[in-house]
Amino acid sequence: MGKQDKIFEKGNVSGLPFSFNQEVTEVFEDMIDRSVPGYNTTLRIIQQQAKNHYIDGSNVYDLGCSLGASTSSLLNALNGRPRVIAIDNSDSMVRFCTERFSRSIKAEQVKFLKEDISQSEIVNASVVVINFVLQFLSIKERVGLMQKIYQGLVPGGVLILSEKVHFDSKKRTAEISNIHHFFKATNGYSKLEISSKRDSLEGVLVTETESQHIYRAKELGFKDPTKLMSNLNFLTYKFQK
Repeated sequence: MGKQDKIFEKGNVSGLPFSFNQEVTEVFEDMIDRSVPGYNTTLRIIQQQAKNHYIDGSNVYDLGCSLGASTSSLLNALNGRPRVIAIDNSDSMVRFCTERFSRSIKAEQVKFLKEDISQSEIVNASVVVINFVLQFLSIKERVGLMQKIYQGLVPGGVLILSEKVHFDSKKRTAEISNIHHFFKATNGYSKLEISSKRDSLEGVLVTETESQHIYRAKELGFKDPTKLMSNLNFLTYKFQK
């Protein structure tokens, strides 16, 4: 575990939008654990699904790998088979992963690429993971990435997608948001920290509804949308080619 997240302890002093810089990298594990309900369950689901759907000789991708939590789940699922490709556009995140997974890298079980996932090549994939990352892309980029993933999956391959969503009802969205803020408060965040981070994420993290995610996937050819987990407004889905 890295440092405790105190980035917004005094508010958003810089006034800058949220970014995955060195400061965030150092506290990211604590930040996501205290901010995303059901996150550890999501990681266990990724491991279980990867184990069930991996096809020998295919590739497995972790797109937007951050500090490699999903990557670790994938490595556990593959049990040493050298097929995990983890990608992130943050220099500090990729540097951290290069150190953390040095043994697996030397054993050629995983490789980390510093790339924009919207530009990355997806080929011969049986499992692709996007764990709370699509929400940081523009709508156009989301469509392009999902289309590229579909084309890069082998028949029967799966996309495991986790996202924060909002609801068609503004009242329900507000109610769930209040519960989520309570969740973060019980994990030690102050009202100032919660509001400051929310402001810094404005326009950076843009949610969609569950139905919008499903519609996009179906339009691109994915079938059998299966909800694997739902915790407040955080969902994990499996889409199959």
